[in-house]
Amino acid sequence: MKNMITQSKPIRSLVMAIPILVFSLHNGQDVYAISRVSIGADKESSSQQMENKTVIGKVIDSETGEGMPGVTVVVKGTTTGTVTDIDGAYTLTVADDASVLVFSFVGYEVQDVLIGNQSRVDVTIVPTSITMDDFVVVGYGTMKKVNLSGAVDMVEGETFENRQVGSVGEGLQGLIPNLNITRSSGKAGNSPEFNIRGFTSLNGGAPLILVDNIPVTSAELNALSPNDISSVSVLKDASASAIYGARAAFGVVLITTKVAQSEKLTVSANVIYGIKTLGQTPEIVTDPYSVMKYKHEAAAPLYNLYPEEARAYAQERSNDPSLPSVIVDPNNPEKYLYVGQTDWLNEVYNKSSPSYSANFNISKKDENINYLFSAGYYRQDGMLKYGNDIYERINLRSKVDFTITDWLKFGNNTAYSRVDYDQPYYSSWLFFHNANRTNSLDVPRNPDGSWTSAGAGLLGRLQEGGRSVSQGNDMLSKFDVDLSIVKNIFSIKADVTFRRVGNDTHSFDVPIPYKTGPDQPELYTGTNPAFSQNSSESVNHTILNAYADFKKEFGGKHFVQALVGYNQESRVLNSFNVSRSDLITTNLPSVALATGTWNGGEGYSDWAVRGAFYRVNYTFSNKYIIELNGRYDGTSRFPKDDRFGFFPSASVAWVVSDEGFMESVSRGLRLDFFKLRASYGSLGNQAVSDYGYIPSLSAGQIGQVLGGERPLTVSPPGLVAGSLTWETVESLNFGTDLTFFEGKLGVNFDAYSRKTKDMLVKGKTLPAVLGASEPKINAGDLVTKGWEGRISWNHHGSMGGSPIMIGVGFNLSDYQTEITAYDNPTGNLNDYYDGMKLGQIWGLTTDGFFQSEAELETLDQRPVGSDDQGYVFNVGDLKFQDINGDGKIDKGDWTLENHGDFKVIGNTTPRYQFGLDLNSAWKGFDVRVFFQGVGKKDWYPENGNHYFWGVYAQPWTNVQVHNLDSWSPENPDAYFPRVKAYIAEDKSELGLPQTRYLQNAAYVRLKNLTVGYSLSPKMLENSRIQKVRFYFTGENLWEVSKLKAKLDPEVIGSGGSSNTTAYPFQRTMSIGMNFTF
Repeated sequence: MKNMITQSKPIRSLVMAIPILVFSLHNGQDVYAISRVSIGADKESSSQQMENKTVIGKVIDSETGEGMPGVTVVVKGTTTGTVTDIDGAYTLTVADDASVLVFSFVGYEVQDVLIGNQSRVDVTIVPTSITMDDFVVVGYGTMKKVNLSGAVDMVEGETFENRQVGSVGEGLQGLIPNLNITRSSGKAGNSPEFNIRGFTSLNGGAPLILVDNIPVTSAELNALSPNDISSVSVLKDASASAIYGARAAFGVVLITTKVAQSEKLTVSANVIYGIKTLGQTPEIVTDPYSVMKYKHEAAAPLYNLYPEEARAYAQERSNDPSLPSVIVDPNNPEKYLYVGQTDWLNEVYNKSSPSYSANFNISKKDENINYLFSAGYYRQDGMLKYGNDIYERINLRSKVDFTITDWLKFGNNTAYSRVDYDQPYYSSWLFFHNANRTNSLDVPRNPDGSWTSAGAGLLGRLQEGGRSVSQGNDMLSKFDVDLSIVKNIFSIKADVTFRRVGNDTHSFDVPIPYKTGPDQPELYTGTNPAFSQNSSESVNHTILNAYADFKKEFGGKHFVQALVGYNQESRVLNSFNVSRSDLITTNLPSVALATGTWNGGEGYSDWAVRGAFYRVNYTFSNKYIIELNGRYDGTSRFPKDDRFGFFPSASVAWVVSDEGFMESVSRGLRLDFFKLRASYGSLGNQAVSDYGYIPSLSAGQIGQVLGGERPLTVSPPGLVAGSLTWETVESLNFGTDLTFFEGKLGVNFDAYSRKTKDMLVKGKTLPAVLGASEPKINAGDLVTKGWEGRISWNHHGSMGGSPIMIGVGFNLSDYQTEITAYDNPTGNLNDYYDGMKLGQIWGLTTDGFFQSEAELETLDQRPVGSDDQGYVFNVGDLKFQDINGDGKIDKGDWTLENHGDFKVIGNTTPRYQFGLDLNSAWKGFDVRVFFQGVGKKDWYPENGNHYFWGVYAQPWTNVQVHNLDSWSPENPDAYFPRVKAYIAEDKSELGLPQTRYLQNAAYVRLKNLTVGYSLSPKMLENSRIQKVRFYFTGENLWEVSKLKAKLDPEVIGSGGSSNTTAYPFQRTMSIGMNFTF
C-alpha cells in the first residue's frame, strides 16, 4: 500500500505543477526561456531573420452574408493569429514567407487559404454540415459514409476528452442508439456490460471489442484511457461485422486511438480534479422506538423480539436522545441492550472523496515520420470512511509510423497500462448488502470501548481486518507494414500483435474481536483463524492479420473497393492460487508465515480462431451501392470435423436523392440527401466453453476422513453430444439516412430482425434410469426484433453581435426477444418455451387487502401463503384475484396450459432507451447537457431484497422509510400489508410477483453537464500556447424514477434482479483545464 502511493507521487507532483507552468507561459520573456529548453525555439534569431507584412480581410457567414465576429485567423504552422472584430474584419501582421491562413470557428468548416502576394484575403465560411463525405472506420479500413450500405454508427473522441469517466463504457453510455451499456456497480474499475441490439443467445454473447484492431474484453477495456481515443465505430448488422467472423455475431465496437494531426510539434495536456459523492442510497428509519416497535410487531407471534422493558426504554430514548444508547439488558444482565439510532451507511461511507486525472501527449507528422506519445494517470479514492479503497491507473502509449519509400511504410503501436487497486478484503463481496441490513438499533462500540457485533462486522473488518491488493499489467506491441503496389489503388498490409495481460493479487483476512455483554468473553467475526492468499493470472494473446486492399474509379461512374485477407488468433490463460490459514503474525501476512494446511489450485485454458475474409463494395454513379462480405472461419471450441463454417452477407443501398425525379421533391422539402439501405447475412457464434465437446473427469477430496485422510476421488464424465457446431446468427436490416436544410438536420433510422439458430441447449429428456442428465445439443432458436433512430440539428446564428452555435441530438431504440424453438413439451413455466418473450414476469393480480374476517372466509389463499413460520392469513393481508374462479389462489400445474391464477404482468426488458444531447458555443463559452435513460422497464423486488421489503423480509433488518406506510385499522388504504416478517423472504405472498408491487423502473438521468471557456488567441498571442480551456464537468448529477424504494434504477439489471451487493453509484463534479502549445 505505502509503496504504491509513493510510486504515484512524481506523477501527482507533475499534475500539481501544471497550473504553475501555464501561469509562467503567459509572461512573454519567460515563455521563450522555457521554450528553449523544451522545444528549442529562439525568439531573437527568429525576429532577425524574417521580415513582416500586413494582411487585412473580412470573414463572411455563408448563410447570412454578414461579417462574422469571433473567427480565429492563424498563420498555419505558427501561433501567430488574431480574431475578427464585430464586423468580421481582421488585420494580421505575418512573416514575409507566411503562405497559408487558417480560418476556424466552432461549428463551421475550417478553411485554409493561400496568401501568396495578396495583402487582402476575404473568406466566406460555411457551417459544419452533417456530411456524407466523412469517413467512417469499418473492419480493416475506412469507408466514405456515402458508400456505406450496412448499419454503422460512430462518435468522435472529443466525447471523452473533457469528462472525468473511469471507463470507456461509462463515457459511451447513451450516445449511440442500441449500444446498450449497463453498470452493475459504482466500484472503481468495475466493467460495464456491452450489448448491441438486445438479447443475443441463451449461452450469452457480447459484441467484439477491438482497440486499434486488437480484441479486448470489456474488463480489459477498463485499462484504456478514454483520452487516448480518436473515434468509436459500432458495427451493428451482419454485413458490417461479418468480416470479423467467429466473435462478431452480435456486433463490433471498433475503437481507434489518436495519431498525430499537425506538421508542427504539438504538446497538449488535460488535467481534471473531481469530487465524488454518493448517489441514491436506501433511506432507513432510525428513531429507536419506531424501529423497535416495527421489528417487534413483525416478529410476533413467532417470538418476543423486544420485551416490554426494552420497548419502554426505547420510547424514553426517542424522547430524550441524551440517554445512553447501550445499557445492560434488564431481562438478561449478561447481555447489552442496544437502543441506538445508527444509519450504518453514514457510518461506513464518506460524504465525498477525490479523484484526479492527467493526460499528456506529444505529436508531430511530416513526410517521413508520424508519431504520438501519450501518458495518462487516473486515481479514484473510494467512498469508504474506514480502510479506504484506492484505485490507480497509469497509461503509456507510443504510435510511430515510418515512410521508408513511396511504396513502403512501417509502423509500431506499443501500449502499457498498469492498474493498482488496494481495498479492504471485506469490501470485495457482500459488504454493501450487510451495511444496509445491519440493525439501526446497534452501535459501533460498547461502553468499554470494545467492538459490538455489528461494529466489528462492518467498521472493524474495514479498519482492522485484512486487505486485498491487486496489480494488473497490460503490455502490447503491434507491428505493421504497408506495401503500396500501385499508389492509391492496390496495397498489401500485414500486422502482428503480441500482448500479455497479467494480474496478481495478495489477500489476507484476520478475525475481529467483539463483546456482547459487560463480562462476556471475546467472540470473533470475519475469517478465523487468519489466512493469507496469493493468486496470479496471465493471458498471452497473439494476433496475425494480412490483407490486400484495392480501390479504383473507372470511367467516372464506377467505383470498386475490395479487400481480401487472413486472420488468426490464439489466446492462452494460466492461473494459480495458493492459500494458508493460521498466520503467525498479521503484521506480515505472508503465506509462508502461516502454519495451517496448504490449499492451492491451478487453471489452464486456450482457444484459437483462424479465418479468411473478403469484402467487395461497388458503387455506380454514387447512387447504387452493393457490398458483399464473407468469412470462412474455424474455431478450436468445436470438434475437429465441425470447426469450420462459411458465413456470407450482402447489402445494397440506393441514394434516392440523386435521381432526377427527386429534384422537385428535394427543393420542396429542402432535402439534401436521401439513402435507403438493406442488408442480410449470417455469422457463427462461438461463445461456448473452450472444451465443451470433450468428456471431462472431475477430481477432488471427499468430505469424510478415512484412515486419517480425505481420499481423492474422480467422478465419471457427463454425457457429451457427438456433434457440436456453430450457433448461426442471421441478421436482416433495413435503414435510411437523410439530411435536410444544407446538412443542418440529420435523420437516421434502422429496423432489424436477428435470428439466433441452433443454440446449444439441453437435449430431449432422457429416461431417468440412465442416471445422467441430457447433453447439450444445437436445438434452440430465438429472434430479436427492434429498431433505432437518431435525429440531430445544428443551428448557426447570431446573438449579441456574436455568432452562436446550437446543437441538438436525440436517439431512441427498442427491441424484444422471443423464443421460437425449444424442447419443452409440457410447457413447464420454470423453463424456456416456444413463444416466450424473454424478460416476462408471471404474477398474481392484487385485489387490495382483507379488511374483515368475513372476507377471509371467501377465498383460500393458503397455496401462496406462508405458514412455515407459524403465520396464517389475517385481516390486513393481501388479497388476490381468483382469475380461474376455482375459489382458491394457486399456480395450477405451473404450465402454459394450467397456470392457475397467474398471468404475465410485466417484462424486465429495458425498452425505449434514449439519449438527448444539447450543446452550444458562444463567445468562447461552450455548454453541453446530456441526458440518458430508459422509457419502459418493469421490476419486481425479488424475495429477500432488504432495500425494498425491509422488515417484511427479516425482522432484524432495517426498517425502510417506505415500510412505514403499512396497513392498520387506522390506515386501511396503505401501500404495504400489516407488518409481518418473512413473507418477503421466500417465494410466498410478497415474495411472489404481483401487480401491486410491480415497479416502474424507467428513468431519466442527467448523465453529463459540461461548461467551458476557451481563451481567445489574442489573449495568448504573446505566448507559445495555442489553446487554453477551463471547464466544469459533472457526471450522473441527477436522476428521476418512480421506484418506491430509494434506489438507483440502474442497479436493477437487464435480468430484472437488483444487485443488492453493488457498491453505490456516485455523482462526480470536476474542474479541469486543457491546453495545447
